[in-house]
Amino acid sequence: QRFSAKSQGAGSKFKPVPVHQFPAHFQALSCDQNRGFSVEYEVQRAVYDWSRVKLTTVDRDVNSNYINANYMPGYGTNAQQYIAAQGPLEATVLDFWRMIWEKGVRGVVMVTNCIEGGKVKCEQYWPLDYTPCTYGHLSVLVIAEHKEKHWIVREFEVTNRMTLEVRSVTHFHFTAWPDHGVPDSTSALLEFRGLVRNHIESYTSSGPTVVHCSAGVGRTGTLIALDVALQQLQNEKVVGLAGIVHRMRLHRTLMVQTESQYIFLHQCIMDRLNEDKVKEQPLYENTDLLYVNATALRELQSSQKH
Repeated sequence: QRFSAKSQGAGSKFKPVPVHQFPAHFQALSCDQNRGFSVEYEVQRAVYDWSRVKLTTVDRDVNSNYINANYMPGYGTNAQQYIAAQGPLEATVLDFWRMIWEKGVRGVVMVTNCIEGGKVKCEQYWPLDYTPCTYGHLSVLVIAEHKEKHWIVREFEVTNRMTLEVRSVTHFHFTAWPDHGVPDSTSALLEFRGLVRNHIESYTSSGPTVVHCSAGVGRTGTLIALDVALQQLQNEKVVGLAGIVHRMRLHRTLMVQTESQYIFLHQCIMDRLNEDKVKEQPLYENTDLLYVNATALRELQSSQKH
């Protein structure tokens, strides 16, 4: 199974929209106070729990293989490109790191802050400084940290203390996304997604990329859906957001949790289409303005000399 124009796995009502028709599609859904978005969003509520990530059993405890996380299909043939996970709690941090190691994860995407509105949304599951921390049989060391306005990228060195194997894990932390809401603009998230996508493609033989927020459905689902949709846009020149979200919900319930997040996904695509349209404009359209500016500058310099 795969996300594509030919096979969405979501039925004919979720056919992808050709690029040239997407602005009209967006406008139609926006009419009557976003009524179209409401109808399309609500019809996708489905609950399935067959795709959960299973950890190795510890000490014959049948419950020790459980973690609140599900595999998510990516664009193309990779049925397990992502793991959508609940943000680690104090009691689940060890299991979270166990999942990262057992599943060969090389990238973790965090789209929540640890504390939001005075409430703990996620336990800080990495060292506060450059001193290593131990999580079960794994030792984690922060070896680099790069801060931007809307995100932080960290490099972790993870060592299995039992086998002495060492792996690098990159941590992408988007810090400007409110719980149950959407970012202030699409530009930062589009750029952030580009960083994540480049990392995924640089580790083609590694395990899934873990994406989490607090509950692991709203912001997590929105980012995964955006990544899949932008790949579909690039490769097929169509966008099937309804089908993408529907299929995600077959793997984990409530992915893309709010209607505003669903609308925001469409706005991201609109803004990306507008970006591409600007890039396609011929350079000569701006040459007259450059000439006028250059002439004015020469006249100013000449008047100053006199």
